[in-house]
Amino acid sequence: MQVATNLSFEALVLAQVQLLDSGKPLDAFDAYFSSKGVMFANDVLFATGAEEGRSKQEPYISAATSIQGWITDLKIHRASETCVFRNQSSFGTGDGATHQIDGLCWQKWINGRISEERYYDGSLMAKVIADGILSAPDQFTPNG
Repeated sequence: MQVATNLSFEALVLAQVQLLDSGKPLDAFDAYFSSKGVMFANDVLFATGAEEGRSKQEPYISAATSIQGWITDLKIHRASETCVFRNQSSFGTGDGATHQIDGLCWQKWINGRISEERYYDGSLMAKVIADGILSAPDQFTPNG
């Protein structure tokens, strides 16, 4: 999937969110994650580069029999090209179980691509929310 470079930062984020809401996280990743981007999970380095990031995520996403996307609390800060949102999607597995995701994603974009993504869940997600990330993603200072 090619990224239309003439779209505004806000339009790119909204297009990414639309893919996520449609249950297409790998399409969103392929379209918007920078080849040199970095990913963190609860402030621990998860992947360097799109190739490693996709290879680590793909087995889990591909194992889902269904994905119901649900992105909430989207906040876009145009001047800093940062955004934050809650991922409250759910997915089904082959055993018939449904699993609920409850995470927060902060992203820094450069030149129409995600250059840094930080995913939080659990108590660390609660802390960064309490510290104000949802109201001011541009003021967020990551640890690690």
